[in-house]
Amino acid sequence: MSTPSLDSPPDQETIKAGRLGFTGFVLDRGAGRLLGQDGEIRLRPQAFRLLEVLLEAAPRILSQDELLDQAWGVEHLSPASVKQAVSEIRQALGDDPARPSIIETVHRRGYRVITPVKPLLRAPDLSTRPLAAVPREEARTEPAPEPASTVEFPMAEPGPAPQRLRRAGALLAALALGGLSLGVASRFLPEAPGARPEPARASVPAPRPALAILGFKNLSANPQDDWLSGALSEILAFELTKAGRVRLIPGETVAAMKRELALSGSENHSRAGLGRIARNLGTDLVLTGSYLEEEGGRLRLQVLLQDARTGETVDWARESGTREELAGLAGAAARGLQATLGPAAAASPASPGSEAAILAANAGSLRLYTDALERLRLWDAPAALALLDRAAAFDPNSPFVQDALADAAFRLGFEARAREASARAAALAKNLPRQVRLGIEARSHEIRGEWDKAAAIYVELRRAWPDDLEHGLRLARAQLSAGRTPASLATIAGLRRLAPPAGDDPRLDLADGDALFRLGEYRRALEAQNRGITEAEQRGLFLVAAAGRFDRGWSLARLGRQAEALSDFAAARTLQLRTGDRGAAAASQLGRASVLQATGRTAEAWKAYSEAISTLRAAGDRRREAKALNNFASVLGDEGDYAGIMPLLERSLAIKREVGDFQGAAMTLVGMGNLLRVRGELRTSHLRIEEALDLARSLGDSFTVAYALRAFAQLLTKEGRTAEARSALEEAIWLTSRMGEGDGTAEARLALGDLEAKSGRPGQARAQFEQALAEFQRLDEPGDAAFTLLRLGGLSQDEKRYEDARARFRQAALLAQKIGNGFYEAHSHIALAEVSVLLSRPDAARAEYRRALALWEGQKNEEEAAKARQALAGLGPKRP
Repeated sequence: MSTPSLDSPPDQETIKAGRLGFTGFVLDRGAGRLLGQDGEIRLRPQAFRLLEVLLEAAPRILSQDELLDQAWGVEHLSPASVKQAVSEIRQALGDDPARPSIIETVHRRGYRVITPVKPLLRAPDLSTRPLAAVPREEARTEPAPEPASTVEFPMAEPGPAPQRLRRAGALLAALALGGLSLGVASRFLPEAPGARPEPARASVPAPRPALAILGFKNLSANPQDDWLSGALSEILAFELTKAGRVRLIPGETVAAMKRELALSGSENHSRAGLGRIARNLGTDLVLTGSYLEEEGGRLRLQVLLQDARTGETVDWARESGTREELAGLAGAAARGLQATLGPAAAASPASPGSEAAILAANAGSLRLYTDALERLRLWDAPAALALLDRAAAFDPNSPFVQDALADAAFRLGFEARAREASARAAALAKNLPRQVRLGIEARSHEIRGEWDKAAAIYVELRRAWPDDLEHGLRLARAQLSAGRTPASLATIAGLRRLAPPAGDDPRLDLADGDALFRLGEYRRALEAQNRGITEAEQRGLFLVAAAGRFDRGWSLARLGRQAEALSDFAAARTLQLRTGDRGAAAASQLGRASVLQATGRTAEAWKAYSEAISTLRAAGDRRREAKALNNFASVLGDEGDYAGIMPLLERSLAIKREVGDFQGAAMTLVGMGNLLRVRGELRTSHLRIEEALDLARSLGDSFTVAYALRAFAQLLTKEGRTAEARSALEEAIWLTSRMGEGDGTAEARLALGDLEAKSGRPGQARAQFEQALAEFQRLDEPGDAAFTLLRLGGLSQDEKRYEDARARFRQAALLAQKIGNGFYEAHSHIALAEVSVLLSRPDAARAEYRRALALWEGQKNEEEAAKARQALAGLGPKRP
């Protein structure tokens, strides 16, 4: 083969060659390496690509604009970028710019390579110096080097020509050398309160780089093409993650980031802007780009891979083709970037491109599917469900459409439909790559409430991809939902060993808080939630912070800090409304309504419930609307408006049956049974509660079974069937104790204590009340503790143990005052007044009645206030 002269361009073989040799160096485009006599020479990706472009064009002069276009592929870069890269190359190659032997600067014209370039198609052995082979008969332990200028490898038959001009991938080691953190996205139960200890991370393998796909800019004037951004993002996500080289930031997380940072869908981002994105998402790399429909209907796609922390372009690719070739275009672009992303880590057994091919098999379905995903990420599940119904009609055998359809239906409360779609998605996903298939199967189990099965899949995913925070968080949630709270805490503790920022993700603190709340450890839950909220706000994760405030509101309410709880629910609602999540905002309003109701502020609770129900109805969130109707009914019950309760419960039950929320239906049936019992309609009450019990038992739902048993026991007690009532409550205590559900256990013991008291067994009643009180105190539930103290005081009063009764009532009053529960506080003062009368202390009784009267008047409870005035009048005037 002849050596190209300086005056003539290299032949086509040189252009097509995988490796180019020049002046003692080898540029290996396939491996993304530059080799010299002493091994590999590190270059930044931009400098590597610039050198490649110059070698391919040698000896032609390339202007700065040509180099910017071919080496960077983006607009508006400064020519200084070219000068900087050329300077870096010269320094790496030892080329003196004053007397160049490799790259020459041509004044006012550009740059050119002035050394001969040779195609070298056999890969060098990187374990030795890249020099000529030694003759076999004279093999030596140390090969005798030949002059550097003669480095050459035997020619091989050239492979297929590249389909396009693209940038060769540079190794991720270049990113690591530049200081790029490759990390992204617990305490075990016995940990003492206080600062979280620094977790050990040494045993955790180095994480893969995290990648966020930000979307693609539509350069055409036709907004009808906007959907292509979502389609390209989905296809590229499959293609770039199938070999396990990167961890993909979920699309819903990227969508939330855009809302939090007020970004448009596909704008160009400055270095500072990318820094904000990197901090919010915990990502190392971002993928952006643009597309344009050219004359003749061909689509031109440009993909840009950037270092999220420095803003530098790491790699880029260009493709063009028809819309029908969309999956192929995106797949080719992804393959063009793969070398930059490093070696495959978890290759899939599925055929190449199987996911993308299935996704893009039907153009009509693909457009509807990607539009639906965007609506879901904007919390518009009704619009998403309508789009997915149409997509399923186009392509009923797409596992991705069925999986998204299940998600949308479940969000809206259509559980039966969600279960059907998720089962179909799992069946259709059998031939998909392992990670994709397992994700679909896990979601199917979650929708069916099969939390142990979902957890088992997430364990498998976590073992295969231990650096993936998302799999770990889903595992912790599934374990918690399955009632395996200690296992959930252990999972969170393991996730803390991930490299930052994944191991410091504020969602870990909030997950800790969820688990601790479930265990009744409200103070420790509050500490975890405080940490999570603080970290989320510092990182600009306002939706995560809002979720944390919602969780913290419930912890504060449990701890009797009602004013702070109301403030947190209001703050969460404001953040959620600002970002457009109406369903979450309504849930926060429901939390606020619940606290208002518990503290006797029924008028405000009524208004809050009404607003939340209107919001949920407008958002199409049927499940939460039905639950809100239940809670609204309880407000009417507090006000004695029994006539208004039943219509609300009937609406709630109808919705739950319509959407397939059978557990919720059982809860509503219990509420209806309780109301009918109060009305004296015992036969109908029986029918409702027995229907609830049968439904809950068929679901294997121990929580709802125990709840229904407590209601059934009240009904049996009213009918005089004491033995059966006692048996029902004992079963309820056994079920809740087995689940570790402290609230339910305490409630059942409280009811059993009432039953024993009515049966003339004060000793057994006191034992149950004391155990209930101890449980409420352990759970830090001062409101329930105050109520139980009133029961214990009443028992002591019946036994004429007046001083003990007085002490119990006083303790109840102090607890109620501490948490701002005027209802219980007023009742406590009434009880203290009655005991004072029995102790012949009229002045003390008068003072207590007056305290109660002031509280009733403050609550605008005229009925109870009238009773207090009557009691005061019965005591007569105070003696002088």
